Amino acid sequence: VAFLFPHGIKLGGAANPVIPGGYALAGAAAFSGSVTHTISTALLVFEITGQIAHILPVIMAVLIANAIAQKFQPSFYDGTIIVKKLPYLPRIRSRHIE
Repeated sequence: VAFLFPHGIKLGGAANPVIPGGYALAGAAAFSGSVTHTISTALLVFEITGQIAHILPVIMAVLIANAIAQKFQPSFYDGTIIVKKLPYLPRIRSRHIE
């Protein structure tokens, strides 16, 4: 995107610069979130980097990557439990409580 728009994207007379580091930040957070199946990785990225300006793309990338990963594979933690053959609690069926 930075190659296609070297001077930024112009909307309404204002030029918004394309920051490649923002894409790297969103990609790294999405990868980490999809492997661990946790959304807290987005918050960890903000705390570590201090870049709150990229909050919307990072959170959206983490949410989408997490949703796709949960459909197709177990999390890193569940995979470790399965490989080590550790006992774990099965899914609890929800009950209607009156």
